[in-house]
Amino acid sequence: EWIGLHPIYTNLIMIPSIAIYALALMDKRKNYYLGIFSYKQGLVTGLIITGIVTVLSPMSQYITSTIISPDYFANIITYSVSEGKLTQEAAENYFNLKSYIVQGLIGAPIMGLITSSIVAIFTRRKASKK
Repeated sequence: EWIGLHPIYTNLIMIPSIAIYALALMDKRKNYYLGIFSYKQGLVTGLIITGIVTVLSPMSQYITSTIISPDYFANIITYSVSEGKLTQEAAENYFNLKSYIVQGLIGAPIMGLITSSIVAIFTRRKASKK
């Protein structure tokens, strides 16, 4: 059984994330590169977005954990222990702000690299032969 949200729900965040990357790369292609966009230019643009997302990730997690949902960690620890999924110590070690910030700092660049690599394939355009 799953602790917290089922991975299907968690992975739904991928849809708007990929859409944002695609829209940003298409905008860059249209408005900066005048419609001609190589894979490398798309990848670099995506990696710049990834860098910004990674830098903002700790602040985003802090705001989410302290202002938007300040009881999340206490609630998920209580739930995971009461359901026998984790020991109290294991739950406290996993469900805390520091752990989630570290996960974000590792996950954001990995997922950003993957997303950038794939989206750059679909947003590249060669100069037309006229």
